[in-house]
Amino acid sequence: MLTLSSERLLQVAKVVDQFQGMVSGLRSSAQQRMRRRQMNRDGFPGALAIMLKGPGRDLLQAAFCDAGWGLTIADTFAVALDPVADRFPIILYERELSERWREAISLISSQPARPYLILLSSSSDRNLWDELVRCGGFEILRTPVDRVAVQRAVKSGWSLWRNQQKLRIAAEACP
Repeated sequence: MLTLSSERLLQVAKVVDQFQGMVSGLRSSAQQRMRRRQMNRDGFPGALAIMLKGPGRDLLQAAFCDAGWGLTIADTFAVALDPVADRFPIILYERELSERWREAISLISSQPARPYLILLSSSSDRNLWDELVRCGGFEILRTPVDRVAVQRAVKSGWSLWRNQQKLRIAAEACP
């Protein structure tokens, strides 16, 4: 029978804990990759973020990178009106970019494909939600953004937008 000193036993326990942590991390990592592949298999083309340079932008990019999704970033609202912007099912707009955010959201939401609009704002209250919905937006993410909140909002937005497009196409097909 093998006997170990308490010091040696403690070292073995630490090694076992580290090994279990690594295995758990690998499982978690594999599960995240599976979720990313599933989202990409569904054909998620990416999103457009209209926001200023800074740490908030970096956090948003990191959240998209972690999820394995594409993110195009623009500094000005003019890009959202470009026909190329039509290919983005999800558009994130930074409220602090302009005092005329309401007009910007209204114009973006009136595009034929009607993107899922997420307003990025440092504050959020009932009045802001009401204004956003009235202008055609769907969700508010508080800045600085949280990775989990971003990924949840984008997944939800993608699912809703995709279903909306299926209904729109079906309605157009019926005389």
